[in-house]
Amino acid sequence: MRGYVLLMSLLVVPGVWAADAKKDVYLDPVAAPADAKAMEARVDPAMRKAIAEAMAAEVPAQSLPREVPAFSSANSDIMTAAFNEAKVPDCLHSEGLKRQPTFFLGGFLALPFIPIAKLRGKCI
Repeated sequence: MRGYVLLMSLLVVPGVWAADAKKDVYLDPVAAPADAKAMEARVDPAMRKAIAEAMAAEVPAQSLPREVPAFSSANSDIMTAAFNEAKVPDCLHSEGLKRQPTFFLGGFLALPFIPIAKLRGKCI
């Protein structure tokens, strides 16, 4: 029985506290019309006039048409080239040493650089 009373008190007490909390007219996002009228009386008339002038002078933003479509073939080609460049090459194929410097050595003389590139993670 005590557990039931404790459980009910835990469910009822937060609801009572929420009902007792007073709403702040300035901080609540939605104010009743009566509260808005009460706030309107507290605002300085010069401030109200300045705000109205600023809002009237503000030009609404216009959306400009795009010159280039977002998914044009040029953008697609650029992205394809970037993905191909970023892909880690296979060590035993033609581009295996494209990120590993072989200095002035090429052809069969560059073969010792393949395991070095593999260890450094420059190729798979």
